[in-house]
Amino acid sequence: MLRPVILDTDAGVDDALSIILALRSPEISVRAITTVAGNVEVEKCTRNVALLLNLLQPRDRPTVARGAAKPLKRNLVTAPEVHGKDGLGNVASRRRIAPVKTKSAVAVMGELCDSLGQKLTIIALGPLTNLALLLKQKPRALRMLKKKPRALRKVGRIVSMGGAFHVPGNTGPVAEFNYYVDPDAAQLLMNSGLPITVIPLDVTEQVVLMRREVEYRAKRRASAVARFVLSATKQYMRYHKRTEGFYGGYLHDPIAVAAAVFPSLMEIKKLHVEVETEGKLTRGMTIAESHRSGAPRKPEVHVATKIDRERFLRFFHERLWK
Repeated sequence: MLRPVILDTDAGVDDALSIILALRSPEISVRAITTVAGNVEVEKCTRNVALLLNLLQPRDRPTVARGAAKPLKRNLVTAPEVHGKDGLGNVASRRRIAPVKTKSAVAVMGELCDSLGQKLTIIALGPLTNLALLLKQKPRALRMLKKKPRALRKVGRIVSMGGAFHVPGNTGPVAEFNYYVDPDAAQLLMNSGLPITVIPLDVTEQVVLMRREVEYRAKRRASAVARFVLSATKQYMRYHKRTEGFYGGYLHDPIAVAAAVFPSLMEIKKLHVEVETEGKLTRGMTIAESHRSGAPRKPEVHVATKIDRERFLRFFHERLWK
């Protein structure tokens, strides 16, 4: 049986690459794609998912569900300078997409957690707002949905792209973008005791995709998906050229998908993680510590520390360009 997954996404450029990888990975079955505000507003995220599904035409089309339009307690911060105003390098704004009818992301997540339980993996590619809302949901609201309380407690695994431990942040000096956007949701999840694997910048910045390789591979394939990848990644890679000095891009979210499909790609440590929610200058900062013998046990998550870069790149290219 294929492993069922939910992709929870803020539908930027690297999210789009992740959706392509997930839908082309025969080891998993994408049951739902839920959207959350982050890289762009949630309306644009949902439209981008519809665009990708129309492009890819998967045989088993996943449910699309619209999620949180803003963080738990804060104003939304987006990243148009990285992903374009539409989230897909200004490619989506040039394409006509019919209005998308969607369900509630929290409701869909709850239904799948209830029905699939330990079999289900949630791959969270954006801020953790939707997961926090499901975790916090009160029994009355759950009864209205005909769901038992705390459906998220049944999930088998959550893979979250987020955090920065021993490297600088990509949103300010110390914070990774997803956890910066909604640090309150991230803090709630990190201390929930749920089975979470965190894929931080420490790992995702070990792999860079250069523009020249995208151009070379896209021209060899000459497919609609290859043309989309070539076009959608252009601004994303120009941003890194301007800010980091290389003409390419980090594969943050594709690495999270790879971690869910092939966990053996990662070296992992079990750590207690705190996310800064109060600091004026350190919002979204992640701090990790190991359990000390004799100290009270604190909730722990699995934190990826290293990736098998060559195996990951084989996985990435074989599936993205097929």
